[in-house]
Amino acid sequence: MLELDEPAETGASSSNAGVPATSCPPEDQEAFQEYTGGTPLTFREHLWDRFEAIWGRRIGPSRKMLEGFICCMRERAQLERQYARGLLHSLAKLQQTTSEGAIPLPLEAVMSNLQHRAEQCAVLAEEIDQDVADTVERMLEQHAEVSRRMHLDGVSLMRHWHSANQGVDGAEERYLQACSAAELEAVQCAAFSALKPGEWKQLAERTIRASRQAVAAEKDFQKAFHKFNTSVDLQEKQMAAVLDAAQDMEEKRAMCLQDAVMKIAVFDTSWLRNVQYDIDSGVQALEDSDSLQDLQAFMQRNRSKVAFPLKKIWRPPWDANAASDSGFSQAADLTWRKSEELRPLVRSLLNRKGPDSNHSDENSGLPNEEEVRRLCDLLAAKASEPAGHEGVTGGCLARSAFCSAIRAELSLSFAPDAPVRSGEPPQAAELSEDAFEIAVSLFQAALDGADKDSDVWNGRDLLVLSKFLQLQDSRKDVLLRVYNHPLWSRVTFWEDLLLAGLAEAHFQLVLSRWASPSRLPESLSCQVADAASAKREVQEVVMTPFLQRYMAYMVSLGINFEQARGSAVRTLRKHVELLGTSHEAYLQLITHEANAMPLAFGDEGKRATR
Repeated sequence: MLELDEPAETGASSSNAGVPATSCPPEDQEAFQEYTGGTPLTFREHLWDRFEAIWGRRIGPSRKMLEGFICCMRERAQLERQYARGLLHSLAKLQQTTSEGAIPLPLEAVMSNLQHRAEQCAVLAEEIDQDVADTVERMLEQHAEVSRRMHLDGVSLMRHWHSANQGVDGAEERYLQACSAAELEAVQCAAFSALKPGEWKQLAERTIRASRQAVAAEKDFQKAFHKFNTSVDLQEKQMAAVLDAAQDMEEKRAMCLQDAVMKIAVFDTSWLRNVQYDIDSGVQALEDSDSLQDLQAFMQRNRSKVAFPLKKIWRPPWDANAASDSGFSQAADLTWRKSEELRPLVRSLLNRKGPDSNHSDENSGLPNEEEVRRLCDLLAAKASEPAGHEGVTGGCLARSAFCSAIRAELSLSFAPDAPVRSGEPPQAAELSEDAFEIAVSLFQAALDGADKDSDVWNGRDLLVLSKFLQLQDSRKDVLLRVYNHPLWSRVTFWEDLLLAGLAEAHFQLVLSRWASPSRLPESLSCQVADAASAKREVQEVVMTPFLQRYMAYMVSLGINFEQARGSAVRTLRKHVELLGTSHEAYLQLITHEANAMPLAFGDEGKRATR
């Protein structure tokens, strides 16, 4: 940086006395602190998103100004040299006229003055050229490469931040829409699949498709989310360094210009004694101006109107979505009420006590023949009973409620305080001979109704639950009595059963990850616990115990292993467009080898082939 005491060695030290250093008077400093709120402004804090304004309206113009200043100083030095040569030429002519005689004292003083003035002009030219123009030029040369890199980095960082900001907004909007759509489809599938046999396939396909779209949208959102937070980190680290360097460079330019102008003033003061008052007024004007204050005023006028961005915090989709239930709450409550009506009858078959009594319930006796016949007609869809909801038949409602009641009683007998799950009961129940015969007739009627109505969803529940009702002191179970039912021989039933299992796995994923627990009906919220593992990470391939044992169910009912495997492969390939990239994974997880296939029901052996 330029020093103010350098001209003392030029032979004009007497002219430097009394020249004040540039500083801001105390009263001006107080006014400036009041103007800026007491704290100096900085590029990093107050112009973090105005990089183009900084470069286009401050750094670029300041460089052009300094380049013009250098050109002006070069021309000034050249003029001083021409002036010195002109004085020496005039002095030589004057000396020629006085070479033959004595020189009068006044003329000698004039000639001495011309000689000194010419010498001082030559010295002033060298000082301006070397101490002022060269110094400022070297500073600009040093700043040139740094300035170019800073501009490239700043433009790149701002472009990256704007791109990440736009990307995370668009990805978040798509993610919230996908979550809302997936929640709606999953809840509708969970509520209506067992009640609307004619529509469950569409519900299952929409649920799987919406689930996969939500998974893809969440992955895209996480990428955009991470990219945005990374860009914020870059803004905090890299852009802060760029802005600090830009401010430091601009302050150095301002101080260098101020020192250069002060040097010129000092040089002119040492040479122009006759214009001392003009120089003093120029120095006073220079002292009144402060380049740093001008820089602060520029930042005050152009300070950012927007606060520095904070890192985004992930929010659950249900905090931003408000999905409507579209009637699924009413349908779920309808199934729950019907199930509560059938639980006393199921409790009497299982010979269980009531929930609020410590002794045998007065209604614990077996149901009479009229009650059994009426329920059988309802389960077989022979009796017409209004379901109370549009599109739901009385037979489907009765079968769904019947399965829910059996599952609830079996689960409560094992853990009374545990919620009712949608999977397999924890243990089987042993029935008396009379109760066992009634249970067989009810299951037979329910399977007839499921076969008649193509009720795959409840047919699956009847298949699973029939193994958990056993004859007392015997290994016989209800499934053994309904082993030859025509429903088990239908190819379409097993194909539809696999699609139903896939839909169940995906709606459990949606309900556990993207659905608001507070908005789910109580009868559906219990199913969320069955897919609690889905909360750990986003996944496209979701498995359930039913899907793992799907082929084992077929083999246990007498279907040849190779036929069962071929049916599973054909069904999965039929839905390859629906499953997308997860198709191959499901092929490996569902179609086991014969020696690696899990048993369908605990430790039972495989049944004989038909």
